[in-house]
Amino acid sequence: MNEAINLLAMDLGASSGRVMLGVYDGESIHVEEIHRFANQPVQAGGHLYWDVLRIFHEMKQGIRKAAKAQGSLTALSVDTWGVDYGFIDSQGQLLYSPHHYRDQRTADSAGILDSLLPPEEQFRLTGNQSARINTVYQLFADLRISPWLRETADKMLMMPDLFHYLFSGVGVAEQTIWSTSGLLAAGETGPSLEVLNKLGLPVELIPALVPAGTVIGSVLPALQEELGIGPIKVIAGASHDTASAVASIPYISKADAAFISCGTWSLVGMETEQPVITDLAREYGFTNESCYGSSNRLLKNITGLWILQETQRGWAEAGEPVSHHEAAMLAQSVHRTAYAAPVIDPNDDLFSTPGDMPGRIEAYCTRTGQTPPRTKAEIILTILNSLAFSYAETVKELEALSGQIIRRIHMVGGGIQNVLLCQLTADATGKEIVAGPVEASAIGNIAVQLTALGAVQKAEVRDLVARSCTLSSYYPAL
Repeated sequence: MNEAINLLAMDLGASSGRVMLGVYDGESIHVEEIHRFANQPVQAGGHLYWDVLRIFHEMKQGIRKAAKAQGSLTALSVDTWGVDYGFIDSQGQLLYSPHHYRDQRTADSAGILDSLLPPEEQFRLTGNQSARINTVYQLFADLRISPWLRETADKMLMMPDLFHYLFSGVGVAEQTIWSTSGLLAAGETGPSLEVLNKLGLPVELIPALVPAGTVIGSVLPALQEELGIGPIKVIAGASHDTASAVASIPYISKADAAFISCGTWSLVGMETEQPVITDLAREYGFTNESCYGSSNRLLKNITGLWILQETQRGWAEAGEPVSHHEAAMLAQSVHRTAYAAPVIDPNDDLFSTPGDMPGRIEAYCTRTGQTPPRTKAEIILTILNSLAFSYAETVKELEALSGQIIRRIHMVGGGIQNVLLCQLTADATGKEIVAGPVEASAIGNIAVQLTALGAVQKAEVRDLVARSCTLSSYYPAL
């Protein structure tokens, strides 16, 4: 048997980060969480920032732990949420900590941007839905507020590119993360010059774009000495976390399948050969982003288990905690009684911010003429059932946009550990559900690294993932 290949997936979410060790033995991938840490934004001077150096420090702790536990490490790659970035000057220094996407500095300039480039035109040119959190809105605001950046900033690096730069000293623009920016031409591998010209944004700030699965260098010698490691390769993988998750999907037949990446937020979509930039796609609220390889992700962002998590948080603060396992059991118990749960819209603004979710569910039901849930079990089932209905509606929209009957839905991510949610989704959609892997972003990250190293062929990735995880199937109830 060939010697195992040890790889690190740095998987960063908007509230926590993980360093995951991936071991490839020539047949399958085994992933293990080595280090987990909080990723909390910092409020300063009326603005919201990411604590980049603290995140980088925690990543280094993960490398130390992995090296101690496993010995030699071959490569690492970072995947993160989209849209955020940092500026590097001509001396290679980070100018200041990157802003958080919820920072309010875009408020005063968003209307100006929309007058120069209306949302429907943004969609036509880039395939991205307009949103104030998007990179294009943030960059436009930054250059209006701080015009000195035009002279001082040498390049802007999206979050995973920034961490790859801190590790390797090499700054590139990886395609999947930049496809979330609202700055790339739809279906192309470069910036939209029309967008940049209309908004007066300098193309020089955008580094050379590279495809997912590019070896960009090695960990800097000084870091090797600090961490007591060898020359670990740094790989720009599928750097957007959803791109990594989708790369892990073990399709049975991609042509007639949709996917749901299910966690705090749910991404519902399908892979297409080209971006879908029709008026109907824009009206439905879909966006287009790049996949690992050459395909396109046509998807919609839906509020996921956030509403349940916020509900549990409120109960815990009231001294009545309900664990994930207990929540699942409560929902199952009332589901068996054929309780007719009301249906809420998870994307309603009512549920978009922290607060009393049971109270907001009651208010929504009253507003829409439905009987509100009363018990904890009824509230939990209402949330899960409503998610399933939302997924079903989105799948119907995908069928309308693609002209393709979807026969199977692949669910990946931590949310699939909720068995009832998987079954409710099968019932609501009338489709077969194939659930797995749970650690989709980490496994996808590792799999793309293996292709970059030449250890696995691109065409083999789906089969490799299927061998590396447990898949469960759910069918609509008769």
